[in-house]
Amino acid sequence: MTQRFCWPEGKSCAVMLGIGFDDGIDATARAPELPAREKSHSVWQYGAARGVDRMIACLQDAALPATWFLPGTLGVTRGEQVTRIAQSGHEIACHGWGTERLDQMSIAERAALLARARATLQDASGQEVQGFRLSHGHWPPGFATQLRETGFQWSHTLQGDDWPYIHPEGLVEIPFHSETEDRPYFQFNFAPAFPAGLARIPSYDGVLANWMAEFDACRKYGLCLSLLLRPEWTGTPGRIGLMRKLIAHMQAHDDVWFATGSEIAAWTRQQGLPLETDHPLNVYARYLREG
Repeated sequence: MTQRFCWPEGKSCAVMLGIGFDDGIDATARAPELPAREKSHSVWQYGAARGVDRMIACLQDAALPATWFLPGTLGVTRGEQVTRIAQSGHEIACHGWGTERLDQMSIAERAALLARARATLQDASGQEVQGFRLSHGHWPPGFATQLRETGFQWSHTLQGDDWPYIHPEGLVEIPFHSETEDRPYFQFNFAPAFPAGLARIPSYDGVLANWMAEFDACRKYGLCLSLLLRPEWTGTPGRIGLMRKLIAHMQAHDDVWFATGSEIAAWTRQQGLPLETDHPLNVYARYLREG
């Protein structure tokens, strides 16, 4: 594998610490009955009650910034927490508005909702919100253009690369990978069932080994590692230790660039590397044109 990127100051790789805090909204989109089931709903509300503070403390101890992906509605329902996260030195990015599926909305409806979500988070955080992550559903046709028109500079949604890349429309994509998030390992609830088969909650040591292996490979090959951890799953008394150990493992190397999503996006734009003809994004575009 040939390294495509030259990271700042000669660093070997980039790391974006992503935190996904949606207060159960994402789960409600998949199980609309969840809010009426107080016991089950409390599993996701734990993140706001305890997990957020633990994650802020962990990041503060490591003196590292993170990028927090929040739905716009949290700017209303958890406005004080959004403000506190931002004032703790972290970046706020947008995770939609609520339980909507943007691919099932009209262009005008999407535009209004995106603008509302971005403005609400900006008001609560005092920041310019530049990043976006699709909550669920499919990537709508022309969506990169729409995100740019709304003011977003980058996305953390698609998975088709190991390096950040630039959509033809000018939107930067910081690739997302399921193996470096916590939900596939730790999300669990009996009823409604998350996951449907209820086979989950693996060994903590095994999960940590997976994450460390991904980081070690990214460092070896000069790639960009993006983590996505959630207060309700990683912010528990035992699992926060995984986050601390992983950060310590990464910080043991002095050639790692820890950056926010917007910092990585700005650097990617500065590099200006064109997409290869056979890049998954171009392959998908041809499929849509020819389909």
